[in-house]
Amino acid sequence: MDACFEILLSTRQTLEYLECYQETFTWGNIEYPQGEKYYLWGKYIKLVEREIPPHIIKRLPPAYGSMQWLNFSVQGKGLDLLESEVNGSEIDWEGKSFDEFLKLILTEQPQWIVIFEWHCDRIDSLYQQNVSECIDRIKNNLKWENNREGFLVLSLPENEIGLSTSAGEVSQQDRIVPTIA
Repeated sequence: MDACFEILLSTRQTLEYLECYQETFTWGNIEYPQGEKYYLWGKYIKLVEREIPPHIIKRLPPAYGSMQWLNFSVQGKGLDLLESEVNGSEIDWEGKSFDEFLKLILTEQPQWIVIFEWHCDRIDSLYQQNVSECIDRIKNNLKWENNREGFLVLSLPENEIGLSTSAGEVSQQDRIVPTIA
């Protein structure tokens, strides 16, 4: 599948349950980090911490664009396997499914943003949803019979249900799609 999937988190608190790795090399009996630090969720999901691409920052509402975020690129076979699963294949996640990963990492965050860039360069819509709605949106977007889109999903403010971002908070190029809770 030709898509980029990233998650922006407002804190690092939830990463304790992920396996952290970083390649090292030894010189004079001292280990030095080499390459990027990454985290694993099971066998198929890899999170690589990286800078937020400028084109993503430009698409965020002003209040979100000025925040300090941790950006993780979701790599590995996880998204491809999720696509196969929602289209009828049986996947053995070995106890670490994509759904469980998203529920765990997003529900423990006060704020988050999920980025699904179709063809790694296309964002069509901006949504504000809770975790369950976000997971449903991702799955529906992966169904072969549906028209696919790129999108950003912003977390709902805590204790608010069904709020959608106002058009004044987003640039003209983004289409706001309200959600109904």
